Amino acid sequence: MAESTDTASSPSIDDGIGWLEDQTIAALKRLQSIKATDTAPVRGDDAFFHPIKRNFQQDVVQCLYSAIDSLRFLAWSMKTHDAPFPYAQASLIRTAINGGSTALWMVSGSTEERRARALEFKYNDLRSHRKWLNLLAAEPVNQARPSDEMAKVAGMQATFDQRIDWILQEATTLLAPPAPFSNKKYTEQLATESSIVQFAGSLVTGLDAGEGWNTGQLLLQTWQLLSGYSHARPWASAYGSKHVIVDDVPDSKTGTIQVTVEGNPDRLLDYAFRALRVVEAAIGGFEQVCNT
Repeated sequence: MAESTDTASSPSIDDGIGWLEDQTIAALKRLQSIKATDTAPVRGDDAFFHPIKRNFQQDVVQCLYSAIDSLRFLAWSMKTHDAPFPYAQASLIRTAINGGSTALWMVSGSTEERRARALEFKYNDLRSHRKWLNLLAAEPVNQARPSDEMAKVAGMQATFDQRIDWILQEATTLLAPPAPFSNKKYTEQLATESSIVQFAGSLVTGLDAGEGWNTGQLLLQTWQLLSGYSHARPWASAYGSKHVIVDDVPDSKTGTIQVTVEGNPDRLLDYAFRALRVVEAAIGGFEQVCNT
């Protein structure tokens, strides 16, 4: 693979990929080694969610596994291919930033803040799962299935509704809004993905932002660019990939020139290292709430 040309002393792309691979494996081992003590704050958080058969640790770890898995696959795909892909690998980093930021957001703050944020996470998860079940139940092929099978689906839907109602009740108690939360009112005040990413970035050191940079804004900008890749927005590759001009003569009908898009390994590694720093910070926060 080609080496970075930023400075003469810059590490090679291969070195960067190797470092990313090593650090993601280290992060995974560190996460898997965490064992909550009997008196740890997270034990109380777990017990809080017992009525809906979920726990705090489960969801934090799920977010971190998703993030680490994405970064490990990124490192593997960059290592085993001579050149990076123009689009796909950027989406892996976006997923890693999402997972790491959400985990860091949930483990940060007071007991009340942790639980309120975890309520939001579980609410979104249950609502998403419920919508998927609704689609399955509405499928004509499934509606023709035996009544006892459809009754099980209806039972699952009812259980999800009960758990969502419990979340609304607990959120009302924790946040004390002027009136009890309805689904509509609760949804209106939920943290957005972008606000969670910006919050996480503001807590993380070592994003290589440089003097004067706002780390929250830097991570948000990175995530927004990578989101452009995930949603097939043409503008994103103009900043995150390499555009090679094939024909610089504008087309007489469209006014456009011909270009091909190539992956940019330097940019991918820069973005991946930022995601990794968020993951590491989230693991550190998780370690804290798992100890007395």
